[in-house]
Amino acid sequence: MGYLVSKVHLLAREEQYRAYIATCAQLIAESTAKFAGGKTLKQSYMDIIQRQSKQAMQPQKAKKEERSPEQIAADILNALHK
Repeated sequence: MGYLVSKVHLLAREEQYRAYIATCAQLIAESTAKFAGGKTLKQSYMDIIQRQSKQAMQPQKAKKEERSPEQIAADILNALHK
């Protein structure tokens, strides 16, 4: 149990470090863009990561199968014979 707790703490520290470095890089890029008249991203690293994790947690709708059972079996047999 102690290993699991320490692993969770390690992962949390690594994520905090990534967020810190990404924020520093974003601030440097924004300063450079203001000086040079360029554009910057409107989203932070954490916003992008959190959105991706929320999307990953959403249940995916299964596509409706359009093939008949015989066509599915034939496709499987054809793939096995290749």
